Amino acid sequence: MPSPGRSPAVVMFGQPVADAIEARVAEGVAELVRSRGVVPSLAIVLVGESGPSQRYVKRKLDACARLGMRAEVIALPPTISADALREEVVRLGRSPEHHGVLVQLPLPAHIETHDSATTNKFDVFDAIPADKDVDGVGKDAIASLYRAQQERMRLMPGTALAVRRMMAFYGVGTEGKLAVVVGRNDITSKPMVQMLGGRLCNAAAIWCHRHVSADDQRRLIQQADIIVTAVGAPSYRITADMVKPGAAIFDVATRVDPQGKMHGDVDFEAVKELASFITPVPKGVGPVTVAALSENLLRAAQFQAGVGRPGYAFT
Repeated sequence: MPSPGRSPAVVMFGQPVADAIEARVAEGVAELVRSRGVVPSLAIVLVGESGPSQRYVKRKLDACARLGMRAEVIALPPTISADALREEVVRLGRSPEHHGVLVQLPLPAHIETHDSATTNKFDVFDAIPADKDVDGVGKDAIASLYRAQQERMRLMPGTALAVRRMMAFYGVGTEGKLAVVVGRNDITSKPMVQMLGGRLCNAAAIWCHRHVSADDQRRLIQQADIIVTAVGAPSYRITADMVKPGAAIFDVATRVDPQGKMHGDVDFEAVKELASFITPVPKGVGPVTVAALSENLLRAAQFQAGVGRPGYAFT
């Protein structure tokens, strides 16, 4: 039941935010084609045949087609070595045919679970040229996010960009708030901590992950004004008793059960009665992440055509 005097949360559906982003991107693509004859083009590197990865790739392909951009999938076997994968990414990065290069995650276990003394996934990420890193996973994008000089940023990590766009669209305040990020994912949780705690949001950011005790995680989450969670494990759940009334919650996790149903980390029906803002799963952050990728692909093409302008605006 809702708390006395409190309305249920604003449900932050992603599609209105994605539509607004795509409208701007469509205009930008049309102008780039008209003025420079340049059609933004994306290379998506897909390693293996994971069902969820294939679904995510299809959404990206559909978005590019819808917005007048090109996209190509480079399918590689799951047995590929980290060195060979890196070489393929280098090749794509050098190709003038592609303005953006994206490595679809997760990668096979022998690359994801790496020995830092050998070639690993971070070396693969860093092989993407900085001006083509549309997912914002390489060292240049991460350093730019860390510094958070908003007017100088070129390609911001995609999921962080998506959440920041949702915050602006729905009016979620961040300055001076206590934000807790749950999870240890390299393209969601890590950039989110930097974004929330840096100049882009000016919150007090705390990072919870598997090396933080369950009791400490629970205590910190209960104190949070903003929760961003990206665990995606069947054993993990944020329940109503873990949430402070009025908290804003961004559920970035996606997990598909054996019946094909998608789940997040949050007990949505119970928690929405306490929260002030909450994203559903599905139909929450996911569509905005795809739209943010299209925004970054257009930006990458503009920079390479000599007409790009650094900086992101969030209003």
